[in-house]
Amino acid sequence: MRKPVLMIAAISLVIGVAISAMGGLEEGVVLTRDNWTEMVGFKPDLSNITLKPGDMVDKNNLDQYGELVPDLVKILVEKYNLSMEYTDYKPMAPSDGYIDATNKYHRKLRIVDTGDKAREKGIFDYVAGLPFPNPQNGLEVAWNYQYAHNGDDADNYFAVYWISANRGVERWEEWRWVYIVRAMHRTDIEPLPHIPELAKKDIQYSSLTVTQWPFDKKGFSALYSRFEEPKDQEGWIYIPSQRRATRFSFGTRGDAWNNTDLLYEDVRGYMGYPEWMNWKLVGKGTYLAPMHAGLSYGKENIEKNFDFKNPPYWNPKMKWEPRSMYVVEAVPKFKDYPYSKMMCYIDAETYYMIFKSTYDKKGQLWKVLVQAFNDSPDPRKLPPAIGTALAVDLQSEHATVFPWYEMKANIGLDPKTFSLTNLRKMGK
Repeated sequence: MRKPVLMIAAISLVIGVAISAMGGLEEGVVLTRDNWTEMVGFKPDLSNITLKPGDMVDKNNLDQYGELVPDLVKILVEKYNLSMEYTDYKPMAPSDGYIDATNKYHRKLRIVDTGDKAREKGIFDYVAGLPFPNPQNGLEVAWNYQYAHNGDDADNYFAVYWISANRGVERWEEWRWVYIVRAMHRTDIEPLPHIPELAKKDIQYSSLTVTQWPFDKKGFSALYSRFEEPKDQEGWIYIPSQRRATRFSFGTRGDAWNNTDLLYEDVRGYMGYPEWMNWKLVGKGTYLAPMHAGLSYGKENIEKNFDFKNPPYWNPKMKWEPRSMYVVEAVPKFKDYPYSKMMCYIDAETYYMIFKSTYDKKGQLWKVLVQAFNDSPDPRKLPPAIGTALAVDLQSEHATVFPWYEMKANIGLDPKTFSLTNLRKMGK
């Protein structure tokens, strides 16, 4: 059933615009929890894996298991002594609501390759669910990542650690992050598919972050929104010492988040818009990844999850399983973008971006990012739980680690939470 789509794409290429609509499913196919893995992407190849749960993959046996380790992760193993505890593969499917929405809506949308035009909208008639089961190209994979099942809202409590490979932990902070993941395109909790008061403002996502510790920074807050149109995110920052909020916009020019090794657009892998990049599917494969990572929550468990005592002082201690992944190259359309390209490893079941490597303007490898996830507390209703995130600047030999204390999803946040007045209240 790809023939009509290919005909549309061929005609569109003549006029300089490529259009895709329908993904890669045959007519009449109905997605379920049982067939989700093979129908929306592809299954991992487990045929030649000899590892057993509890086995370690490290620099001593990397040659033996190297085909299972992405090149960017090999750097962490070979240079920084990362060890990976193997665990068996377990399938992951999204919530029942997200599956239902995918069945209902995925054949009705279309995307447009906007070429070099980063500010033109590239998706139309999208309502909810996975846009492109069985994606056929890098752009479809990117849109699947954009609208992967992350739940409709969440409340997170986490820490941020600044770490030098030479000096160890430099400092740390604690943060609360409350967000409505889907003000539009909701699948799990009412109102579906949109929150009217936010949708009428074209707000796709609202987020509120508040510093909890240290004392001299407590209350520093940021309130920002993401829009349907591919424009910069906008919001307010509340600075307690000044007792005032300052308006700001961000998202396209490489601003560092909170003076860390992470750019704003690196949060959760990539927080920009698909329209801002040219996406190319360069490969598919089975790789070890922390998708049932087994990380323990709570500040009392930080040192169970990270090796802060031995160089490079940032290695996570978690479980890695074989996962099917798309490898996608993303090249920015903005000339002043800090990265010349990004290599993204996107899980073929969840469409989460698990790994990313970035390259500087000279084309030199710059950073490696790793995202880890724990099991969903209730797979039929809730997304997988965030486990941790790690960003390593290979050029400066510095890293930022995000130990997670607590995550709650689909809790029914009131949109009134995301107001300037409430930002000031939370900042006190």
